[in-house]
Amino acid sequence: MTPSNRAAAPVVRTAKQDQLIREAIRLFSAQSYAGTSIRDLGEALGIKPGSVYAHIESKQALLVRVVEQGIDQYLAATAHLTGPPAQRLRALVHTHIGVVASDIDQALVVYHQWRHIHEPDRRRIVGKRHAYERVIGRILDEGVATGEFRLAADKASSVRGILGILNWSPEWLSPDGPASLATVGEALARIVLAGVGADHGAGQFAVARTAPDSAAGTAESMVRFPNSQRRPS
Repeated sequence: MTPSNRAAAPVVRTAKQDQLIREAIRLFSAQSYAGTSIRDLGEALGIKPGSVYAHIESKQALLVRVVEQGIDQYLAATAHLTGPPAQRLRALVHTHIGVVASDIDQALVVYHQWRHIHEPDRRRIVGKRHAYERVIGRILDEGVATGEFRLAADKASSVRGILGILNWSPEWLSPDGPASLATVGEALARIVLAGVGADHGAGQFAVARTAPDSAAGTAESMVRFPNSQRRPS
């Protein structure tokens, strides 16, 4: 295994490092990685800018840590999905939205700020993004093979379309919105399942249409979920 592909070794973080990571997530989300200085991080922690380096080797290393721990959460949360393909895809949508909702600012950093990561870390991060795409791709492959799915496009485009739907959710999802997380997850699951042709028959999609709480009026509720500000790139 080459150094560029080697996963970062687990480290024991101090309370100050945990606080630094939380503040970095908040600042990188609100004003972008490029728009956040070491001085900003120091002020957020109540310490001098130079003292930030006592807790992290660089701002770049801090971004890598934030993005990588975020991607790892998606990979871990979807590692053991079970059941037929449509059931697994529906569960993946709900799980993905649950990870987003657990820390919307981190999700925004993961989706928008990873492009600022340099090599060799960038190669590893991109590899993990591709690993998540393969999780979805395997579900689609099996769904097509069993006849549950009927894709309207090639698999790569279908995977990108699903991720486009899911990865845009932190732009409008709000924990204070009028609809529950289960309702939002079910609405998106229906869209994704319909998009892969899971509604061409009466089988699994009929099960997917049964939500844990009613999805009536979900579309209206979802459009009233805007975040408080436009996120920087």
